[in-house]
Amino acid sequence: MYFIGRNGSLIIAVMWVETLIALLFVVARIYTRARLVRNIFWEDHLISISMVLFFGYTISCTVATLNGMGSHAADLGPAQTVKAIKWEIAGQTFNIMAIATSKSSVAVFLIRIVDRKLHICLLWFCIFSTTFVCVSCIVFMFTQCTPLESIFNPTIPHTCYINFTVNAIISGSYTTIMDFVLAIFPWFILWKLNMRRKERLTVAIGLSLGVFAGMCGIVRNVELRGIAGKADYTYLTMPLIIWSSTELLVCIICASIPVLRPFYKKVRGAVSSSAQYELDDATSRPQGSHPNGTAKNSYLTHSVSQRLSGPFGNQPDSAASLRGLSANIMMAGEHENFSDDDIMLRDTRSCPELGVGGGIQTTTAAEISYK
Repeated sequence: MYFIGRNGSLIIAVMWVETLIALLFVVARIYTRARLVRNIFWEDHLISISMVLFFGYTISCTVATLNGMGSHAADLGPAQTVKAIKWEIAGQTFNIMAIATSKSSVAVFLIRIVDRKLHICLLWFCIFSTTFVCVSCIVFMFTQCTPLESIFNPTIPHTCYINFTVNAIISGSYTTIMDFVLAIFPWFILWKLNMRRKERLTVAIGLSLGVFAGMCGIVRNVELRGIAGKADYTYLTMPLIIWSSTELLVCIICASIPVLRPFYKKVRGAVSSSAQYELDDATSRPQGSHPNGTAKNSYLTHSVSQRLSGPFGNQPDSAASLRGLSANIMMAGEHENFSDDDIMLRDTRSCPELGVGGGIQTTTAAEISYK
């Protein structure tokens, strides 16, 4: 027999609306990567896993709500209370793992941008430490007391070894700090890229939305005190359920916005920029330049190798041609669906037809003018 209390409808409505909004962003992101950019990266897999976990969280909490979650324990029967708590804890397990994968998605995205070893090590530390904190939180949640059934039914005799409320607050505080770190960090990275101000701000501001995820995390940490209220657990943890869902939604949105520019431009019917990005770090610049000063040290990630042949001299169709020269020519405007950040980050290992090796290629682009 199902029982939806006065707060149950609110929980179900908020969580499913937020889940569907997150799904729209993830679907748009995967469409952009698969159909427009034609490349799926590791961060896209991580955000897809986060979406699956989000559904697991929402479905579990929906079942918990149908069994009285959001209502006072006094209004529920003992069996119904145990079932509601069991499904909520199952949902929290999905949510904690989704927090780890969504934050890791942002960090993996940034790893493909940075070129300094210190930055790369810092981002990997964020990934491993956040994952460790989240996994350990799940382990402590299920091992805090014996027997295991006492976690769902505190009325049976039990012995607790861990103050899980304190552990949850510490873990939640750490993941909230990671939200702010990953939101601020892009500004230090992107400032070293010689890219148009508009493109820099688009990527940086999109990732900086993680500040709002951090704010949601702060509220969630405050609401974590509700898990200590064993006598009225089904009612006191209601705000925690909603704010955890909101934080996960914001994490998915801020991780997806920077890669949706090709989709946005496709909707607008605009041609994306073909700007070439250069890193200001001199150690990453190739040596040498074109004798006429027209060569550029740039990071080209989508180019074609074209062999031009023919004798030098005055010809009716062109005033200049090259013999036996393999030149990398940037096809500006042909691939209109690449956003500027996707051009910079395109993994050329998946494009053998271009004759380009793996990773971001540093090359010299010769400018050829025809009269």
